[in-house]
Amino acid sequence: MTKEEAILEMRFSNVTEEDIEAIISKCIHKNVLPQFLDDELEKLGYERFFRFEYDDDIDDDYQIYSHNKKHRPDD
Repeated sequence: MTKEEAILEMRFSNVTEEDIEAIISKCIHKNVLPQFLDDELEKLGYERFFRFEYDDDIDDDYQIYSHNKKHRPDD
């Protein structure tokens, strides 16, 4: 996720501009890891909302679908 995408998501989730600036200022690279963002948001008292990007707890319907998905020969 790019910094710009992260900023938009945080604004959409009502994170204050001051807190967004504080989090983004800690990002060295152009791309940002969702888990890093959630860790920083949690430190500032927000709930984790990027979790869906990296959560291992995928529901059973998705697991069944993904395991039964046909792959093309060139995959």
